[in-house]
Order: sequence, then structure tokens, then C-alpha cells
Amino acid sequence: MFFKLDRYLLRNNIGLLLALIAVALAILMLERLIRITDLIAGSDDALQSAARMIGNLLPHYLGMALPGALLIATIISIERLSRSGEIVALMSTGVSLRRILRPYLGLAVVLALVSILISGFLQPVSRYNYRQIVHELKQSSIVTAFKERKFVQFDDKVVWTSKVNFAGRKLGETFIIDSSKGGDYKFITGHTGVLTESDDGTWTINLQDAMIGDLPAEITTSQGNRLNTAKVTWKMPTPIEGYRDRGDDQRELTLKELMSKSYLTDDKTIDPTAAQADMHDRLSRAALLIALPLISVVLGLQLGRVARSGGLAVGILLLVVVQKLLEFGLSLAQRGVVPPWAGTWPVVALVAVLAIYTFWRTASGRSAFPALWRVKPKAAAPSAPPETTA
Repeated sequence: MFFKLDRYLLRNNIGLLLALIAVALAILMLERLIRITDLIAGSDDALQSAARMIGNLLPHYLGMALPGALLIATIISIERLSRSGEIVALMSTGVSLRRILRPYLGLAVVLALVSILISGFLQPVSRYNYRQIVHELKQSSIVTAFKERKFVQFDDKVVWTSKVNFAGRKLGETFIIDSSKGGDYKFITGHTGVLTESDDGTWTINLQDAMIGDLPAEITTSQGNRLNTAKVTWKMPTPIEGYRDRGDDQRELTLKELMSKSYLTDDKTIDPTAAQADMHDRLSRAALLIALPLISVVLGLQLGRVARSGGLAVGILLLVVVQKLLEFGLSLAQRGVVPPWAGTWPVVALVAVLAIYTFWRTASGRSAFPALWRVKPKAAAPSAPPETTA
């Protein structure tokens, strides 16, 4: 009977969980689709590039959707069972609330392991792959990379133009900033421009009625050097063959690499404090999933005659507050204000203690929180003595 009960409870929960994950992924992906559309515009294999980018974004958004989907699905499932009287029927046959919690807790443990797999291994690799695809799209076609009234970056060079005519490869008013490793800047402006491609595949911008200027890293005079000229030819950077190795920042490192601190032996500029804070953040978020079913059961359970409402809203509000606290703690830990573990683990521990305490009181037949005060009944006023007659 017990295994049938587990299957019955999980069957009602898993379907809702998957539906909520799908909805969350769709909502989170809408904002990024606008950027993807801009990146693939003009690409020869736009559909294939878009599919690759969306596929590499899924692990990132899946990790974000898991806590909310688990919390909401469990609250709704428990609320449905309570409203239909199934929870009362189970408890009348000797099934305790702790026994009802067991399948949901087991599901949370499985999702915690899945979260470690996603955040510890899939997300770093997919994040690197996404950046590589973006790099390839920017390097594939110089002409289609230009956007009207938008800054376009090519390595350490930035180009802005007011108008783009792809057919004639003509540009409107154009502004170019070319920075060097020493911190010096060179700027070039022109009223009109034309893109030309040479036989070796390099691109140049020919600016008419142009001005060239330079700005040193340390300004010693009141003005920089400027030169007005009728025409300027600026050679654009040659597309880079290949892409850099994975591990440019701590978010591209797997959990194994963060634990072994292999980034310290490589020639990388990764802050060890930020890397360790990121490792604790991934582990603590996975541990947080285990405490969510206890809170969900407390918020979704309805055993009284009058149905309570607001449990779902309270759960969502609690999850948002916890998420903001984790983000704030992570930022403090990455800056070295607090130890790497102290940014997120205290928040998770506080949520776990709150979840265990409220569930223990609920399973004992009491309210989730003790009453802060008790209203004493007013004493009845003394009645007047009966009148006697002589």
C-alpha cells in the first residue's frame, strides 16, 4: 500500500512539475529570443544558429526554474488533496503527515542531484558554447554585423553608424573608437562611409569628410590631437580563427574544476575568492531544494472546515525573498566582504530551520507558528441579586 501511495502522490505532482518547468522556460526564453533574433539576422544558417543558441541556454534557465516549479507544484498538489478530503482520509487510517511528505522529499533529493549536475557541469559548458556561437556569428559576416544607431564591438574596437545600406554597403555618419593595450584611444569620424572587401577577405571602411584624433591614457594637455581630412581608410580587424579556451571566468568552470582549484595553475585571471563563492552558491542552491517540500506541505495543507487561501502567494513571495538574499550574499562573498561560504549557506540554513520547525508543529496537530499573544475571555459581569418582597 505504501508504495502505491508514493506512486499516487508523485503521479499527481510530477505532471504539474513538468508543466510548470515548461511554462517557466518559455517565459524566461522570451526576453533572450529578442537578442537571438538580432544576432542571427543576416546569417546564412539562421535557423541552425538559433537552435544551437536556444539549446545552450536551456541548462541556465532550467536551473532557475527548478526551485519555483517544485515549490508551486507541491503546494498545489497538497492543496488539491486537502480540498478533496484525501489527506483527512489518509490520516484517519493511520498515515501520518510525515509519511505523506516522504515521496515529495524523495523527489526533492533527486532534483537536488539534478541541480548539481546542471549547475556544476552542464551550465559551464553550455555558457561557453553560447558565447562561442555569438562570437562566430559576429565574425561570420562583417556587413551584417552593423546595426543602425547601435554600437558594434570587434575585439577592442567599437563602431557606430547612423544608417546602413546593405545593398550598396554604404554607411551614414560613422564613429569608430580604436583602443590599444596601453590604454590609448584613437577615434575616427566621418559623414559618410563605404565598406569594401579586398581579395584576401579583409574589410576596410572608407570615410568621407572625416576627422582623426587620439587620446592618450594619461592626459597631460587640455586637448588631444585632431586632424581633419577629406578621406580616411580604416582597416577592420581580421576575424579571429577559432575561439578562446573555456574558463574565461568562474561561471565557465565546472564544479570539479572549482573544487580542485585547477584554475590557479592555469594562466587565467580568475579571482579565487569569486570562484569559491560561486562554488558554494551552486551547492547551497541545490541543498535549498530539499527544504522546499516541507514548506510546501505546510502552506498547502488545509484540514479545517474553512478553506484557507494565500498559501501559494506566500510561497512565491518567500521564494523571491530567498532568491534576492542569495544574490546579495553571493555578491558580498565575491567581493570578499564575507567568507565564500557565508554568502549563501546561512540563508539556506535559516530556510531549512524554518521549514523543519513549521512542519514539526503542523505534523503535531498545532498551528505552524505559535500565537504571539492569547486573548483572555472577558469575565462576566456580576448579576444583580433577585428582589425579595415582604
